[in-house]
Amino acid sequence: MSWNNLFSKLTKKAVSDSEAWHFRTSIMCNGCIAKITPILDAAQGITSWSVDLQSPERRLTVIPDGITKEELMSLVRNAGFTIEVI
Repeated sequence: MSWNNLFSKLTKKAVSDSEAWHFRTSIMCNGCIAKITPILDAAQGITSWSVDLQSPERRLTVIPDGITKEELMSLVRNAGFTIEVI
């Protein structure tokens, strides 16, 4: 996976993949990333997040730290994107 196609909030906390949440989204391009980045970076309760633009489902992966799935999904929807749990 190329770093050009994977965008993320960085973390120093080690986590396992079983702690990650995965979502199908309508985040399609760099413009979409530019729109969602300040929202997810500012959100309380997210350790890290990334979007794989090469994935057919435009996979959003989130390592939560207190945020609920409903709160996260609401943030993404309020930014104008669709989101569903994979």
